[in-house]
Amino acid sequence: MSENSAFFSVRDIHAYYGESYIVQGVSFDVAEGEILALLGRNGAGKTSTLRTLARVDNPALTQGEIYLNGQAVHEMQSHEAAQAGIQLVPEDRRIIGGLTVEENLMLAQVAEPRGWSIEKIYDHFPRLGERRNQEGTTMSGGEQQMLAVARALARDIKVLFLDEPYEGLAPVIVEEIEKILMQVRDLGITTIIVEQNAVAALKLADKALILDMGKIAFRGTAAEVLENKELRHEYLAI
Repeated sequence: MSENSAFFSVRDIHAYYGESYIVQGVSFDVAEGEILALLGRNGAGKTSTLRTLARVDNPALTQGEIYLNGQAVHEMQSHEAAQAGIQLVPEDRRIIGGLTVEENLMLAQVAEPRGWSIEKIYDHFPRLGERRNQEGTTMSGGEQQMLAVARALARDIKVLFLDEPYEGLAPVIVEEIEKILMQVRDLGITTIIVEQNAVAALKLADKALILDMGKIAFRGTAAEVLENKELRHEYLAI
């Protein structure tokens, strides 16, 4: 077990896509209930880092340790990480075609451990309640993102990974998703966000980690990044 007391702890992880060295010695800690913005330019290794943490098959973790409340996540397969409370909402959202909103949510609860009940989800996401009998893939992008987050909450979740949650969404919808993520934070769920809309992610986050070519270029508070124009320009092009 890790000696570190952080709720989610990452120690010197290295990962490859085939022979491509993608994640190069990334380390950080996140406290329970904190939001971390994982930032960087395109190709910096953000999504690869997120996928490595969620223990999906690619990229392949070759070195390092990942702990969730003392549990050795780096020794787990993806389904074991999910059972431990790690949920990844990928950029493409993975809404299952041919199934209604409610069927997508029910499918998330087939296996234990379960999280929120369907009715509790509808209480927090009334729009999904209105669309419960609509095929999930026919909804708007913002509604599909709501469904993807709600589906994660249908599991017994401890850490939420979000890959580009604002991608392709109108500003008014981004505001709705932000409100939902603030609710998630208030529930004490640790969240890591990969997002090209860096300013939006930073306004929501407590901490920030900037990657450059698979390595850490900056770690600190979200406020430090928002206040450092030179840092944002060099690594985020904003």
